[in-house]
Amino acid sequence: MDAAARKLPAICALSAAGGFLLWQVLAFVRAGVFEYPLDDVYIHLAMAEGIMGGTYGINPGEPASAASSVLYPLLLLPFPGTAVQRMLPLVWNFAALLALAGLFGGLIARSGVSRGWALYLALIAPFALNMPGVAALGMEHSLHALATLVLLIGLWRFLQTGEIGAALVLGAVLGPMFRFEGMAFSLLAAAVVFLGGRRRAGILIALGVVIPQVLFAAFLVVQGLDPVPSSVLAKFGGRRGGFNPATRFMANALETGGAAIFSAFLLTGLVQVMPWVRAHDRLPAIMATVWIAVATHLFLGTVGWLGRYEHYLMVMLGAVLVLAMPHVGRAGRVVVMAAALCAAVYYTYIAVASYTWNPRAIHLQQAQMARLVDELPREPVAVHDIGWVAWARDAQVLDLWGLASAEARRARMGAKDGQPEPEWAARLIRAHGIRYAMIYDDWIDDGIGHDWIRVAEVEMTNPRGKIGGYRVSVYATDPGFAPDLRAAIERFRAGMPEGVLVRNVGG
Repeated sequence: MDAAARKLPAICALSAAGGFLLWQVLAFVRAGVFEYPLDDVYIHLAMAEGIMGGTYGINPGEPASAASSVLYPLLLLPFPGTAVQRMLPLVWNFAALLALAGLFGGLIARSGVSRGWALYLALIAPFALNMPGVAALGMEHSLHALATLVLLIGLWRFLQTGEIGAALVLGAVLGPMFRFEGMAFSLLAAAVVFLGGRRRAGILIALGVVIPQVLFAAFLVVQGLDPVPSSVLAKFGGRRGGFNPATRFMANALETGGAAIFSAFLLTGLVQVMPWVRAHDRLPAIMATVWIAVATHLFLGTVGWLGRYEHYLMVMLGAVLVLAMPHVGRAGRVVVMAAALCAAVYYTYIAVASYTWNPRAIHLQQAQMARLVDELPREPVAVHDIGWVAWARDAQVLDLWGLASAEARRARMGAKDGQPEPEWAARLIRAHGIRYAMIYDDWIDDGIGHDWIRVAEVEMTNPRGKIGGYRVSVYATDPGFAPDLRAAIERFRAGMPEGVLVRNVGG
């Protein structure tokens, strides 16, 4: 590797860091404060706070599997409930971003691509694969993508040399620990090792992938929970296609972001059947392994919501396309490079036009709902965006969407034919002794109680960003609590930032 090639990892990492910084600056200008683009970050922070307090859940003494990651809440354990803890997702994601982009730059340097093409790829790849945008979310997805790329590099080394290194083993084990959908690629990698003549090693790697998941499922069952986290189960169904692979595939194709991942998927499929690629003795194996892993996700997983669910897929596909570049001919390289440019333009456009508005939306809505909870200390509350209101607060939180409540999840999704019973939320709230709720009306719909009193509406002005809704209704679910709730609303209104309108409803 010459001196110019040795610089590519640093160039790729600096390109990613620059995109991340620009993302944060634009979001800060629009929000006026630092904020994460997703309320889900605070769910993980609240889970970490609960673990430090002795409960795997968001409420003391009430186990709940509100996190879709085994490892990520554990990385957020230090300094629970403090401003320092709040910054940990940013720190972990920035570190993961630099490592991910640096590794990808190293892959480019070793691929054999000509110097000009290599420099082009190092500069554009972070944007084409949405690395800065996903890292800015503050979730576990960048760490998962990093583990996935480590596994891919380890698998490629095995196919070339027959050596099973630490990268292959660690990537295979850690990927599913960050995101459950990583199981497919990890088990496929174990199968490649097995079929490559290293049967014992393949079996041991597969056991290393499966056993931690079985142990975690057993831990959840011991806690009185389902073996699969409620946060995972709550996101199935409806327009996501439920557990039907065909309908999930169609739902993913139509989802925002579906065009990017399906285009990359089809492009990789076309590249791997090219004669020059098929003539290579190792390249078809890793391309087919990745292609099958991506297809598995598209049939069984989820795509969309700020591009986070498919991010690791884009990184995998991008990596094998880089490996194939020297073997696809000039025309093939031009097509791949043009596709990378289109992806970079697409992800940059949606970041500027939409996603960088999300921190403003979270600040003006979820953070303000948390302020209202502070006006009613230790008073239990029912919501369906649980992050901000659960983190660093003493109030008991009932999650009506079901990420932190299997009871609510089952009631919402319906015991019969997927249709919930009328006033399901009202019955649940009554059983928990909760006297007020903050909801999007159309999310709860027929679950709203006939005797609830809508006290106020909290609505964003100039609504922007991708969130569940721009208007939150505040209900006294116990009519006798309405005067106290109205008084709290008046105190809450006094500190309201610009961009939010609070309307009293009723007398």
